[in-house]
Amino acid sequence: MIILLGACVCLNVAAANKKPKTVVINTEKLGKEVLGYAGPTPVEITVTDGKIEKIEALPNVETPGFFQRVKESSIFTALIGKTVKEASEVKLDAVSGATYSSKAVIENIRLGLKEAAKKAK
Repeated sequence: MIILLGACVCLNVAAANKKPKTVVINTEKLGKEVLGYAGPTPVEITVTDGKIEKIEALPNVETPGFFQRVKESSIFTALIGKTVKEASEVKLDAVSGATYSSKAVIENIRLGLKEAAKKAK
């Protein structure tokens, strides 16, 4: 009984000490030809243990007021918590009034998810 209990404790400690696997995809190079209204609109996608943890806009030259609409939209939050496969199947909508910028961000996210799927294999 004691040996069995000890084995269970060891397994629980090992599981608790397991470090999450995190992959960060930066689309600056992947999406360098994906242009918004004024230029490239790269993003950084963080995937931890196969699920999207965050998506962030990287520096760009889009008009700040218009790009703020994109940042405040659901584009950057709709995929949080989803697996890469689930996220790849979600259709994100462009933001009215910031169509070029939002479509470019969506394409960068698509490219980033494709790269994340490769790295997960």
